Amino acid sequence: MYNQYSYQTMGTINRQMDNMGDAVNDINNIFTTGYKSKEVTFHETVNGLKAIKRRMQDDGVAKKTNRELDFSLQGKGFFEVQLPDGTMAYTRDGAFSIGPNGELVSSQGYPVVVNNPDAEFIAQSYDASSGEVTSDFDVGVNSSKTFIPIGATVLLEDDGMLRTDSGQLIGKLSVVNFTNPDGLIDLGDNLFLATDAVGKIADANIGPLNGQTEIMQGYLESSNVSIVKNMSDMVQMNTAVKAEMKVIKMLDSMQENLNSTITRNL
Repeated sequence: MYNQYSYQTMGTINRQMDNMGDAVNDINNIFTTGYKSKEVTFHETVNGLKAIKRRMQDDGVAKKTNRELDFSLQGKGFFEVQLPDGTMAYTRDGAFSIGPNGELVSSQGYPVVVNNPDAEFIAQSYDASSGEVTSDFDVGVNSSKTFIPIGATVLLEDDGMLRTDSGQLIGKLSVVNFTNPDGLIDLGDNLFLATDAVGKIADANIGPLNGQTEIMQGYLESSNVSIVKNMSDMVQMNTAVKAEMKVIKMLDSMQENLNSTITRNL
C-alpha cells in the first residue's frame, strides 16, 4: 500500500517538475517574436482528471519596428513557409527579409509562401555580390519562392496583398487557420508542423474588420508570456512539490516503523 502511495506521489512530483520546465521555457522565450506560452488545463474523464497542455493563442503586443518586411499578425492564423524538403511549416514570426537570390524568406531562411494570382508576374534576379540585375523570369502561380524586384519598396494592402511602390503585384501573404491549433507539432525555432489533429486548414480572412485577422506592416508580434503569471505559477508548483516530498518522507518513515515492528515480532 505504501509503495502504491509513493508511486502516486512521485508521479505528481514528476508532473509538477515537467510543468515547471514549461514555465521556465516560456520565460526564456519572453523576447521571442510571436511565441505562445503554454497552459495546463484539467478535464474530467471517467478515470478522473486529465491534464492537457495547450498553447495560449491570445495575441502578443504588436511592437513597431518600421522595417518594411516585418509583419505582425493580430488575430488567428499563421504565416506559411516551405521547408527544404517541400513540407509546409507555420509560424507567427513575421520578421521576413530578402534572401541571397532576392527571394522573400522567413527569419529561419525558408521561403515565405505568397499566393500569386497573376501567372504572368515577372520578377528579377540579381547577382548577390554586385546587386545588379542579371535576368528576368516568370515566377508563376505555384512557385515556391517569391522574388522582390530590385530596389522596390514593398507595400502591404489591407487584404494581405503585397505590391511595390510602383504598383507592381507581388502576391498575397499566405496566412492559414486551423480548426484545432493545439494539433500543431512544435519543431522548435518558432516553427510548427500540421498533423491530422489540427482539423481543417483554411485561408484566414484578412482585413481590418472586427473578427478578421489583421496583418500590420512595420510591426512584430511580441510573445504573449506573462512574467508575473509564470513566476507566480512556479512558486505554487514549487510549494506543491515540497508538500509532496513531505508526504514521501512520511510514507518512508511509516514503512521503516512497520518493517521494524515486523522484525521484532519474528
